[in-house]
Amino acid sequence: MHKLTKLLALILLLPLAAVAQEQPKATIFGGYSYLRNGSDNFLNNSTVSGSNSLNGWEGQGTYNFTRYFGITADVNGIYRTVASFSLLPGVSASASQRLYSVLFGPTVMANFGRVTVFGHALFGEAYSSLGAGVSLPIIGGLSQDLTGANAFAMAFGGGVDIPVSRHFAIRAAQLDLLRTQFSSLDAFSTGLSNSSSGAQNSFRYSAGVVFNF
Repeated sequence: MHKLTKLLALILLLPLAAVAQEQPKATIFGGYSYLRNGSDNFLNNSTVSGSNSLNGWEGQGTYNFTRYFGITADVNGIYRTVASFSLLPGVSASASQRLYSVLFGPTVMANFGRVTVFGHALFGEAYSSLGAGVSLPIIGGLSQDLTGANAFAMAFGGGVDIPVSRHFAIRAAQLDLLRTQFSSLDAFSTGLSNSSSGAQNSFRYSAGVVFNF
């Protein structure tokens, strides 16, 4: 009877052990990022390109303490060209806006079948800048920030990972509300916003590949 009890317990625990082994201890994500600035942009009504949409990249690493909880580090860089024109044949000049953020915070996750759904709350710092650049024959492109500012930032959101194999998945969508708290003067001087509220709310979409370890 005692041996039968041990056998039954082993049979019942095997599936749980298999599930635990399938849960990665860490994930690394990299891919495309799109940001739509919800605040008014001071170049929106001009004839230059770009409006308030920025495109770029995002990198993210998460360490999972349990099947349901982890800590995430998020790095994001997004850009737009606000003006460009040709000076001479082969020589062009441009003005561009850049927004970088480095965020950290908790992530919660749940598995629905093989699909992983997660949510996170991330906090850190953002850097916004407005720069000018010139493209020259042979030399290539040269650029320089004209104005720049740092501010507190936070992102609230989540996404869906679809597995392809044990160590590889596709992040179909990650949606975040990104809030930055540049002063109205810093936001205006770096081309981010002409709002006087001292805070900027933006929508961020990201997608790419996930590596599980």
